[in-house]
Amino acid sequence: MKRAKWGCLSVVGLTALAVVALLIWAYRPPRLEVPERQYPPNNAYEQLAAIAERLNEIERSTPRLQMLSRRAHDTRAPAPMPAADHADYARAVEPLLREYRRYLDAPSKVVMQYDPNNDPFFGIAPLLRNLARAENYFIRTAFARNRQEEVVERATALVKYSNQVSRDGAIISYLVGAAVRSIALDPVRKNIERLNNRAALERLLRWAQEDERHRPAFVPILETEHHYNRAMTMRMYRNPQPMDPASPQWWETMPLLPQIYIKTSIPEMEWAWGQIKAYAAKPAWERKPGDFPRVRHPLNDALLPVFAQPINRRDADVAVARLLGCVAAIRLHKQRTGRYPDSLEALNLGELTIDPFTGKPFIYKVDPRKGVLIYSVGVNKRDDGGIVAERDWYGEQGDLAIQPTGTKAQTDLWLK
Repeated sequence: MKRAKWGCLSVVGLTALAVVALLIWAYRPPRLEVPERQYPPNNAYEQLAAIAERLNEIERSTPRLQMLSRRAHDTRAPAPMPAADHADYARAVEPLLREYRRYLDAPSKVVMQYDPNNDPFFGIAPLLRNLARAENYFIRTAFARNRQEEVVERATALVKYSNQVSRDGAIISYLVGAAVRSIALDPVRKNIERLNNRAALERLLRWAQEDERHRPAFVPILETEHHYNRAMTMRMYRNPQPMDPASPQWWETMPLLPQIYIKTSIPEMEWAWGQIKAYAAKPAWERKPGDFPRVRHPLNDALLPVFAQPINRRDADVAVARLLGCVAAIRLHKQRTGRYPDSLEALNLGELTIDPFTGKPFIYKVDPRKGVLIYSVGVNKRDDGGIVAERDWYGEQGDLAIQPTGTKAQTDLWLK
């Protein structure tokens, strides 16, 4: 009897110690390192953000400029606008579109805070895209007027701008930069068959080669996002809020349980971020779908799986830039020799001919009647015969190519 009594007391004592240890652990804030961000002197990003803000103020300054801006930003509307409208819009915005070019080669780093409620980037992001849409209007206008050198100059300047406003930021800044890059290159991709000016083609080829060296590295962006995730986790611990305020779970309203829920996610979160960065650092052809970390904790499952898509988008952006450079080189070769090159290797372009999804040269075919077919296998890493899905600009459902105007779904993409 006495032994049973002591056994019960031991169980109670151990349970009490476990509860005390749990309380101490739960009340002790997580210790996650979030380094303070350092910025280069005369950070070009700040100047570019200020230009975007001024452009937005100008476009909103009068009802007429508001109307002209809406028309200019609509990529489905014809360009240029009627002469008087075009002149008024150009007079208002062109000085700022010239000014941003002064900061394209200066050191730049996204200014941000690890707090979605106070991060200044969220306010500036739509303004950065608006500047890109304004430049896109003048790219389309230059195409309509057959000013091909101007087309390439404006488009490639805007791509450099996209690099500057996304460098060393978090994933959201990368996605804004990717959107700006798409706005810059879409008119060139849609009208690639019209691009035949020698100087313009040479400029496009030089840009593609430079883009290989100056494109922002992606792993530092993931490192920044990891720090963002850490800061958000600590903020959630200090001030826990229901995941769905309109319908909170019972335990989310209880004392201490939300903190326990958050702290139990941290070991898996740290492991997963190490795996995500290692996954992104691999070449695409070495990555398999099962390599991306799978997480079990509900909090991590809500936040981390979304980062697989930006990694694929990064590779698709690389492929598009390289394809544009290859197409420019193919056209230049045809102008010099009167025939298409027999292979991409004959162009001596080095890395520019390599499909980032396979590590091998892009698929390239020549037909005397059809012209040339060049494409990447895209995200699925499967050769679909040069077939893309309609509006699948980044090869997620089929191959990835430079699409000429009027391309329909499931149509092959020969270029002349």
